[in-house]
Amino acid sequence: MFAKKFSIPKSEFTKIKKNPILFHSSTFSVLLRIRENLDNPRFAVVISNKVSKLSTHRNRIRRAVRDDLRRNWKKVKNNLDMVFLIKPGVEKKPVTDIMKEIEVFLNKKEYEAKIGKFK
Repeated sequence: MFAKKFSIPKSEFTKIKKNPILFHSSTFSVLLRIRENLDNPRFAVVISNKVSKLSTHRNRIRRAVRDDLRRNWKKVKNNLDMVFLIKPGVEKKPVTDIMKEIEVFLNKKEYEAKIGKFK
Protein backbone atom coordinates (compact mmCIF):
# COMPACT_ATOMS: atom_id res chain seq x y z
CA MET A 1 0.00 0.00 0.00
CA PHE A 2 1.12 3.52 -0.75
CA ALA A 3 2.11 5.75 2.14
CA LYS A 4 0.14 8.99 2.40
CA LYS A 5 3.24 11.08 1.72
CA PHE A 6 3.34 9.62 -1.82
CA SER A 7 -0.26 10.59 -2.65
CA ILE A 8 -1.39 13.82 -4.29
CA PRO A 9 -4.35 15.47 -2.51
CA LYS A 10 -7.41 16.09 -4.71
CA SER A 11 -7.15 19.81 -4.00
CA GLU A 12 -3.89 19.95 -6.00
CA PHE A 13 -5.24 18.26 -9.14
CA THR A 14 -6.35 21.61 -10.57
CA LYS A 15 -2.83 23.02 -10.17
CA ILE A 16 -1.40 20.09 -12.08
CA LYS A 17 -4.03 20.27 -14.83
CA LYS A 18 -3.47 24.01 -15.44
CA ASN A 19 0.11 23.78 -16.62
CA PRO A 20 1.22 20.13 -17.00
CA ILE A 21 4.10 18.51 -18.77
CA LEU A 22 2.37 15.75 -20.72
CA PHE A 23 3.52 12.28 -21.83
CA HIS A 24 1.57 9.65 -23.74
CA SER A 25 1.73 5.89 -23.96
CA SER A 26 -0.58 3.30 -25.47
CA THR A 27 -2.13 2.49 -22.08
CA PHE A 28 -1.74 5.71 -20.10
CA SER A 29 -0.89 9.40 -20.15
CA VAL A 30 1.14 11.13 -17.48
CA LEU A 31 0.75 14.69 -16.26
CA LEU A 32 3.90 16.00 -14.55
CA ARG A 33 4.40 19.03 -12.37
CA ILE A 34 7.60 20.32 -10.83
CA ARG A 35 7.18 21.44 -7.25
CA GLU A 36 9.34 22.57 -4.38
CA ASN A 37 9.84 21.88 -0.68
CA LEU A 38 8.98 18.18 -0.52
CA ASP A 39 11.24 15.21 0.12
CA ASN A 40 9.59 12.63 -2.07
CA PRO A 41 7.74 12.26 -5.38
CA ARG A 42 3.95 12.08 -5.29
CA PHE A 43 1.64 10.04 -7.51
CA ALA A 44 -2.03 9.73 -8.41
CA VAL A 45 -3.87 7.25 -10.61
CA VAL A 46 -7.05 8.31 -12.42
CA ILE A 47 -9.28 5.72 -14.09
CA SER A 48 -12.57 6.92 -15.54
CA ASN A 49 -15.75 4.96 -16.13
CA LYS A 50 -14.87 4.93 -19.83
CA VAL A 51 -12.14 2.39 -19.07
CA SER A 52 -14.60 -0.05 -17.53
CA LYS A 53 -18.07 0.27 -16.09
CA LEU A 54 -17.19 -2.31 -13.45
CA SER A 55 -15.49 -0.87 -10.38
CA THR A 56 -13.76 -4.18 -9.70
CA HIS A 57 -11.89 -3.92 -13.02
CA ARG A 58 -10.93 -0.30 -12.40
CA ASN A 59 -9.75 -1.09 -8.86
CA ARG A 60 -7.68 -4.05 -10.06
CA ILE A 61 -5.89 -1.81 -12.56
CA ARG A 62 -5.46 0.96 -9.98
CA ARG A 63 -3.95 -1.47 -7.45
CA ALA A 64 -1.53 -2.84 -10.06
CA VAL A 65 -0.37 0.65 -11.10
CA ARG A 66 0.06 1.78 -7.49
CA ASP A 67 1.97 -1.39 -6.64
CA ASP A 68 4.36 -0.80 -9.52
CA LEU A 69 4.83 2.84 -8.49
CA ARG A 70 5.46 1.72 -4.90
CA ARG A 71 8.22 -0.59 -6.11
CA ASN A 72 9.85 1.99 -8.42
CA TRP A 73 9.34 5.35 -6.70
CA LYS A 74 13.06 5.72 -5.98
CA LYS A 75 13.71 6.08 -9.74
CA VAL A 76 11.69 9.32 -9.81
CA LYS A 77 13.10 12.70 -8.80
CA ASN A 78 11.86 14.00 -5.46
CA ASN A 79 10.42 17.28 -6.78
CA LEU A 80 7.82 15.73 -9.12
CA ASP A 81 4.10 15.14 -9.00
CA MET A 82 2.87 12.49 -11.46
CA VAL A 83 -0.76 11.86 -12.37
CA PHE A 84 -1.31 8.67 -14.37
CA LEU A 85 -4.43 8.85 -16.57
CA ILE A 86 -5.36 5.34 -17.62
CA LYS A 87 -6.78 5.04 -21.15
CA PRO A 88 -9.73 2.92 -22.32
CA GLY A 89 -8.77 -0.52 -23.63
CA VAL A 90 -6.43 -1.25 -20.73
CA GLU A 91 -8.91 -3.61 -19.07
CA LYS A 92 -8.29 -6.11 -21.90
CA LYS A 93 -4.53 -6.19 -21.29
CA PRO A 94 -2.88 -8.37 -18.66
CA VAL A 95 -1.83 -6.49 -15.54
CA THR A 96 1.78 -7.55 -16.04
CA ASP A 97 1.89 -5.72 -19.41
CA ILE A 98 0.58 -2.54 -17.80
CA MET A 99 3.14 -2.77 -15.01
CA LYS A 100 5.98 -3.36 -17.49
CA GLU A 101 4.97 -0.32 -19.51
CA ILE A 102 5.00 1.89 -16.40
CA GLU A 103 8.36 0.49 -15.38
CA VAL A 104 9.77 1.22 -18.85
CA PHE A 105 8.43 4.79 -18.61
CA LEU A 106 10.09 5.33 -15.23
CA ASN A 107 13.38 3.74 -16.36
CA LYS A 108 13.59 5.64 -19.66
CA LYS A 109 13.76 8.99 -17.91
CA GLU A 110 12.88 10.76 -21.17
CA TYR A 111 10.60 12.91 -19.05
CA GLU A 112 13.65 14.35 -17.28
CA ALA A 113 14.97 15.84 -20.53
CA LYS A 114 11.60 17.45 -21.19
CA ILE A 115 11.40 18.74 -17.62
CA GLY A 116 14.76 20.45 -18.07
CA LYS A 117 13.17 22.68 -20.72
CA PHE A 118 10.52 23.88 -18.27
CA LYS A 119 12.82 24.85 -15.41
